[in-house]
Amino acid sequence: MKKCGWLILFIVFLNQSAVLAKLPDDTFAQLRAQATAEGQKSPSAGITKIDELLSRHQDTLAKAQTIRLLYMKSWYQINSDLIEQAMDTLAQTRLLARDIDEPGILYSYYSISASALSNAELYELALENNLKAYQEAPLLKRPEFISQTENNIGHVYLKLGLLDEAENYFQRFYDFAAQQSLIPQQGTGLNNLGEVALEKGQIDKAHSLHEQALALRQAHGLAYHEAWSLFNLGRVYAAKQEFVHAEQFLKQAIKSWESKNATSKTLQAKFELAKIYVQQQRSHDAEAQLQSIIDLGQAHKQLTLTLAALKLYGAQLKQDGALEKALSTQEQYNEIADKFAKKQASIGLAYMLSQTELQTKEMALKQLEQAHQVTLAMAEADRQLGWFILTSATLIIIITWYFMYRLNNKKRQLQALLSRLERTQEKLVESEKMRAMTTLVSGMAHQLNTPLGLVITADSTLQSLVEKLATGFASKTLTQNQLAQFIRESTELLTLSQKNSEKAADMVQRFKMMSAKLHMSECSTFALLSFLKENIGRLAQSQNKAIHFNLSGDDIEVTNYAPVLLKVITQLIENSVKHGFVDTQEPQVDITIQCDKKDAIIHYKDNGAGIPLDKRKQVFDPFYTTRLGEGNLGLGLNIIYNCVVHIMNGQVECVEDAQGAHFVIRFPRKITNSSGNE
Repeated sequence: MKKCGWLILFIVFLNQSAVLAKLPDDTFAQLRAQATAEGQKSPSAGITKIDELLSRHQDTLAKAQTIRLLYMKSWYQINSDLIEQAMDTLAQTRLLARDIDEPGILYSYYSISASALSNAELYELALENNLKAYQEAPLLKRPEFISQTENNIGHVYLKLGLLDEAENYFQRFYDFAAQQSLIPQQGTGLNNLGEVALEKGQIDKAHSLHEQALALRQAHGLAYHEAWSLFNLGRVYAAKQEFVHAEQFLKQAIKSWESKNATSKTLQAKFELAKIYVQQQRSHDAEAQLQSIIDLGQAHKQLTLTLAALKLYGAQLKQDGALEKALSTQEQYNEIADKFAKKQASIGLAYMLSQTELQTKEMALKQLEQAHQVTLAMAEADRQLGWFILTSATLIIIITWYFMYRLNNKKRQLQALLSRLERTQEKLVESEKMRAMTTLVSGMAHQLNTPLGLVITADSTLQSLVEKLATGFASKTLTQNQLAQFIRESTELLTLSQKNSEKAADMVQRFKMMSAKLHMSECSTFALLSFLKENIGRLAQSQNKAIHFNLSGDDIEVTNYAPVLLKVITQLIENSVKHGFVDTQEPQVDITIQCDKKDAIIHYKDNGAGIPLDKRKQVFDPFYTTRLGEGNLGLGLNIIYNCVVHIMNGQVECVEDAQGAHFVIRFPRKITNSSGNE
């Protein structure tokens, strides 16, 4: 049901009339129907059919018709778990759509991209594309597009654990369905609100909402959607510890979904049923159910549910004392988790590369268009000059021919120079892309290498100890001292592994902070100086040094992202503590607020060691630090740069000062929502 919204929007878009079609509408509709019929057999058959149609009719299809077939192809690629290929197809459609002024083209691009990224569980990127689709939806003049997109955004927020935001969008979706008397959408809205309530721990509210959804769907014969209500009521009863009712509803949902070959949904219901068996200590039933999920999940590439089932299965085996089998299950879990992580990384990288390549190609196309316009203008000038020459005397013709010869020679030289410049520009762009990627990847690898290396060393050593213990146990030569020594050494190794795993996880969280996201904070209006005074005490308490703060200037009112600004000030203070105040006896920070007609300006100054002139241009680069190897990742000032430039729509620079470090932050006094969303 959660993917149903994408499909509805996609089908509605495909049914719109073709723009500038070479093929008649009815002929194109027949071709599309052929592709749909093949896609209903299997997504791979649909892909093959669309490739055949594109090849056969490439000379007669209009751009808009080609784009629609490519959108169908990308959808089938998503359903075939070919996410990276779907990204390439979508990038191809984006380039084709450059000259087509039709809102539905761009709306569908963002919606289907969000679906692909959501399938890969890259929810932040999916949210970014959903929000862009939400901006395009009003241009379609169809309120149902806006409502359905709100529902899609709500589901991504729910996956990200942002429950208040998810509830807000689900409520809008339900209210629209109620106003328009759309019964299926009302049932969906009630179901979604019930899921949020259950996640918030509001069990009675969730029970009431799912009961309403079930009654509505049963009253109107919505059998397919009814299974969702049965599934969620089973979850509610499980939360209430009423396991008999929970098992009854979940088994009904499983039966309904199995009859419709809805494998992913069937696995969800089976997993909830397995958790109930575990809670009831029905070990045999739990193990049988979990093994079924693992086998079915691997067969249908449902890796997330497979991992969850393996984790629960391993815990159950460990509790039952089947340690060898539990170890085997853990190894299987690690193998699939590694495969899933690599798949996610590959898809994320493919998406980023496709976006970069798309921008590069669009730039190249614009340059070609400009060169074409220059050529046309020069050709027109040549024609006019020719008419003038024909009306001139023989002497003027000879003189003019001489100058035309010189002009054509210069033109050839200029064209040759232009070609060289274009080739040089392409090489520079490619070189810069590779340099940035190399810096980022090598920096992350360098930082993660030590903790992960220690984890691997600890794990291999522990494995050796376990093998030695197993040998002693098998040969019945194991002594109490050997067992005690094993426990002591394995405890130390596990402590070392856990400590370095936590360190690596902390680094990953720091890396995530390099990409500041708008949806993680809300735009608000606040008095700048008052806001900083209210929060500076808490920021000071979080540091190990006693710092004296001086705040002064204009208490201007700004509309921007207050949590992001607070993160920027926090990072600046941490930078002063770690790098500036090492040898400072009386640390002091001066924060001064200024303003002009459009911008707010914050001067942040400390009385620390300062930053050398030759280092100021590098301080905002990722992984740049003067204290490498002392636990510093070199990300603090890069995070500040990303927050100020990409979210607050401002500028930040490190300027010269007689004493200490001096940073100047400038950002708009009033920012629009669109400015932070780019």
